[in-house]
Amino acid sequence: MMRYWIKTLGCKVNSVDSEALVAAIVADGGEPVADIADADVAIVNTCTVTAEADAKCRKEIRRAARCEHIRQVLVTGCAATLLKEQLEALDPKVLVVPMGEMSERIAANKKLPGFFSSSPLQLSTHTRAQVKVQDGCDNYCSYCIVPYARGHERSVDADAVIARVARLVDAGTREVVLTGVNVGSYDDPDLPTLIANLHERTGIHRIRLSSIEPQYVSDALIELIADGVLCEHLHIPLQSGSDPVLSAMRRRYSVAEYRDLIARIRERVPSCAITTDLIAGYPTETDDDFAASLDMLCAIGFAKTHVFRYSPRAGTRAAQTRPLPPRTVKSRAERAAAVAAACAENWRHSLTGHQLEFIVESVDSATGTAQGTSREYLQTSFPVPTGTQPGSLVIVADAR
Repeated sequence: MMRYWIKTLGCKVNSVDSEALVAAIVADGGEPVADIADADVAIVNTCTVTAEADAKCRKEIRRAARCEHIRQVLVTGCAATLLKEQLEALDPKVLVVPMGEMSERIAANKKLPGFFSSSPLQLSTHTRAQVKVQDGCDNYCSYCIVPYARGHERSVDADAVIARVARLVDAGTREVVLTGVNVGSYDDPDLPTLIANLHERTGIHRIRLSSIEPQYVSDALIELIADGVLCEHLHIPLQSGSDPVLSAMRRRYSVAEYRDLIARIRERVPSCAITTDLIAGYPTETDDDFAASLDMLCAIGFAKTHVFRYSPRAGTRAAQTRPLPPRTVKSRAERAAAVAAACAENWRHSLTGHQLEFIVESVDSATGTAQGTSREYLQTSFPVPTGTQPGSLVIVADAR
C-alpha cells in the first residue's frame, strides 16, 4: 500500500482540491499519513498568488525531496501551472502535474467526474464543509496572476452541487461554504438561484460564501441574507480606498460604488459582518491614496481585514510598473494592519448584548468549553453544558 503525505498551501479552493485528490488516492488503495516521515510519496499543492507564496512552495518541495524515504514529490496547484520547469529543476524526485491535468488523470483513471466528485472520505465528520462550485477568473486585475494559473471561469453543474450538499447533510454537516476563484460569476443559472435551491432542496442549516467581488453582490443576494438563507457575513475584497489606484488595478468598481453597496447591505441586514482584503503599496499608490485606504477602513468598520503587501508577479500588467521601495510597502502594510486590528476590535465590542448562534466544532471536556463559528463568522471559544457534541447549535450571549 502506497502511503501519501500532502501539504496544501494557499486558498480554500486549494483545500477543496486537495480533499478531492486525497479521496481519489484512497479510493485507489493509497493511505494518507499525517507525518511525512511515514510517507512514500509527498504531495505539495501549491499557491502562486505572491512571491512569498512561491518561496513557501519551493521550501516545502525541497523539504520533502530531502527525505530519503520519499520516492517521489508530486507537485500540483497554481504554481505547477506557471512554474513547471523551475519546480521540476529543484530535485530529480519532483514530478509537476498542473491541477487541470491532475483532474483529467483522476477522471480517466479513477472513473471520477473531475474534482467535483464526492467520496466517503470527503463526507466524514465535518460540521462545516467547503464545496467548490466554480473555478477560474476572467477579471484579469493588473496585479493578479491567478487567471493565468486557473484559466477561464467555469461553473459546476447546479444539480451536482445540490447532490453533493445533500450527501454532506446526510453525513452530519450543518454548514457549507461555497468556494471558487470568482464565486460571484457562477452562471448555472446564477448564484442567488443556486443558494435558494440548495436551501430548499437539501435542508442545509447554514450556507456561507467564501468571498465575492463587489460587482456580484446583487439585491437578490442581499435578500437571501435578510431571509436567513445565507449567513450574515460577506467577504468583499476592497483592495484600495482610492479611485486612481482601483482604476490602475483594473478593479470594476469605484470607492463610491463600494460604499453604496455596504450601505445597502447594512440597511437591509444591520447585523451583517463585512470582511475584506486590502493591498498596501501598489506601485502607483501615493501617500494620499494610502491615506484614503486607511480612511475607508475606518469608515466601513470591517469585522476583519486581510492586509497584503503588494508583490510583483511576472506576466501581470502591474509588474511593468516600477514598484515602491520595500520599506514604504512594509511600513504601509504595518500601518494598515494596525488600523484593521482596531476596526476588528470595535466590531467585536459591537456584539455586546447580542445573542449569536454558533456551530460547535470541537469540545474540550476538561475545561467545559467549545470552539465554534457564528453566522457572522466570529470564531471563538465559549462555555458549553456537559455532553455537548460537535455539530450542536448553541446560542451564546456577548460572545467576543
